[in-house]
Amino acid sequence: MTEIVKGGNLPVPGQVWRIAVVRRAAGDGVPEVDASALLLDASGRVRGDGDLVFYNQPAHASGAVRLLGQVRDEEPRVADWLEIDTTRVEPAVQRIVITASSDDGTFGQVPGLHIRTTSAATGEQLALYEVDDASTETAFVLGEFYRRDGAWKFRAVGQGYDSGLVGLAEDFGIEGRDPEPGAGEPAPADEPPSSGAVPEAIPEELLAKVREAEAAVRAQAQARVPVQRPVRVGPQSDAELFGGDFPEFVRSGKGRTTLTVDVPIPAGYVVVDSTRAGEGYFCVESLDEKGEANGLLANTLLEDYEGRGLLRYDGKSPLRLRVSAGAGAWTLAVRPVGTVEELGRRARGRGGDVLLYTGPAGHLSSRLRTGFDHAYFLVQGHEPDGSDHLLANVASRLPRDGCPLPEGPLLVQVESADGDWSLEVRPPRQSRFWRRDAR
Repeated sequence: MTEIVKGGNLPVPGQVWRIAVVRRAAGDGVPEVDASALLLDASGRVRGDGDLVFYNQPAHASGAVRLLGQVRDEEPRVADWLEIDTTRVEPAVQRIVITASSDDGTFGQVPGLHIRTTSAATGEQLALYEVDDASTETAFVLGEFYRRDGAWKFRAVGQGYDSGLVGLAEDFGIEGRDPEPGAGEPAPADEPPSSGAVPEAIPEELLAKVREAEAAVRAQAQARVPVQRPVRVGPQSDAELFGGDFPEFVRSGKGRTTLTVDVPIPAGYVVVDSTRAGEGYFCVESLDEKGEANGLLANTLLEDYEGRGLLRYDGKSPLRLRVSAGAGAWTLAVRPVGTVEELGRRARGRGGDVLLYTGPAGHLSSRLRTGFDHAYFLVQGHEPDGSDHLLANVASRLPRDGCPLPEGPLLVQVESADGDWSLEVRPPRQSRFWRRDAR
């Protein structure tokens, strides 16, 4: 048997192989772990839900991959066994990834996690890969069988996820999740790396400012009460339902200042675009008559920031904005809501943004990639009458969320996102595909 390191690979003769996902048995602080497999095409994605072999679907329709069951010994260790017959794998399948996941703990709590590949015919052990760097992950791609030049090879992968089996499977194209709240979702496998430099060490006083503003936004988001959707009448466009047209207002400067928008703006939603050169803390707020902040339009530590915020203007008192920034030059532009782009099935961006959704009710998957150790990710939906919907609200190292998406028209606001984000609209899912039967 050959013990291989992460990234190492070995040729695999065409035969039946048994794969053991081994670890310390659950109990005394060690969580339960499940093994599964995904069959992927040339694009690195499944062709449908049937390409996931797991506890609720223990055999692939082709017969090429099966989840055999679990074996325990006296140490105490436990192994989930899978079987792969490479001679029965369909031509469209280019990779078979072997995964482990936990619903009630992290892999930092699981001693002795390793994957072992054995010949079903002879019992000869081909390879062993041990995971020795697990921490907060709740799912792992341990290894994969893949085609290369007409033959099969096995590679040790060791890629961790903080999103459990549901999030890991969605990364490979499994559509949707159960309607009840669940684990978040990782970014798609083809998503580009995070863009923009992030400071390696952020001064604590700057982080404190961001966290203070985020806490206020989070509390405000959680306190909002849904309002009954109004009846839509008349020939107005979807964008016009949210706010009227007006001449844009643009100002540039440096440092901290307060601005009064001196163009006539009708009551309704207004977008505020902001750019800031360089790094450091950057914040844009709307102010009430007393000069106190009543809306957060930008709140970031991203370098060379470009983003879009949203506010609901009452049309009465003058619109005032306060900018807090360092030495870098900044520009603000107040524009009509009709300038926003439409959210189709997918969208990607960096920092704050506002999109117009006009489709049917569905499910919104939201993901954020950030260079910080901890990030707050907030996405909200706004109806023309001012009623709000919380679409993502999570704080973690790799924030991901999934929520029901109301029928449009709806302004979808990426409100807090210090990094590269992605949104994906999917049909609502009503099945219990992920529901676990009692053990």
